[in-house]
Formats: sequence, structure tokens, C-alpha cells
Amino acid sequence: MLRDEILEKIFANKEMQKIPIGCQSTAVSVFENVLDELKEEQPYATLSELLSADE
Repeated sequence: MLRDEILEKIFANKEMQKIPIGCQSTAVSVFENVLDELKEEQPYATLSELLSADE
């Protein structure tokens, strides 16, 4: 689960506030699930490596 500080920044973002709250929660939940899956696939990778567009 994402830390409270990160969630606060996500939900405070102007673009995020343009979508309904239910959709915001779904979007954050999907993001958390994807991060968890990536971490399971590559348990020793850093967050930077997991999110990098470079292959």
C-alpha cells in the first residue's frame, strides 16, 4: 500500500480532482496492484528500475 504522503499528493493533484472520487480510488488501486505485480516479478529491482521506460 502506498504511504499516506504519496496518497495525499495523488488526491491533491488538480488533474486527479477532475475525475469522480470513485474513479480516483479505482485508479490508485490499479496503480498499487500493478506496482505489487512488478515487485513480485522483480523483487530486487529499485522503484526507479520498475518505473523506467528504458529497457
